[in-house]
Amino acid sequence: MNLSFGPTERQAESAPQPNRSAPSHQGQGLLLGPVTRGGFDFAPVGRGRQPGPDWRNALSAWIEAHKYYPQEAALNGEDGTVVVRVVVDRSGAVESVQLESRSGSQWLDLAAQALFRGAHLPPFPPDMSDADFTFDLTMHYILIRR
Repeated sequence: MNLSFGPTERQAESAPQPNRSAPSHQGQGLLLGPVTRGGFDFAPVGRGRQPGPDWRNALSAWIEAHKYYPQEAALNGEDGTVVVRVVVDRSGAVESVQLESRSGSQWLDLAAQALFRGAHLPPFPPDMSDADFTFDLTMHYILIRR
């Protein structure tokens, strides 16, 4: 499920309309995280066998392809850092997502969790025999105003 294209028609009909007297956000860029770090940091949790660089690179590519900046947060000028704990099984199916650290924006917190909820990440490499793997992911949401 890709949530980056805005609300469904039903959600748009029931959503409150933005305050038109608020400052305009036209011309602003949306970026996840510092450019040099790609917008997120990966930290394995626990002492079990860890996936090698090939899996971490595949996970990084998956995140790059699926990340998004929630429209509600952008309209409200919200940015911040969110940490989620993700448990993934051998096949890449996400078993659980837990919010570990809040950003101060409900929209950013929800987006970071929604990114992984029900997702299918890259499967483990054959040399990793563990049934599952837990990692913390820090998402840096940075709103660039031009």
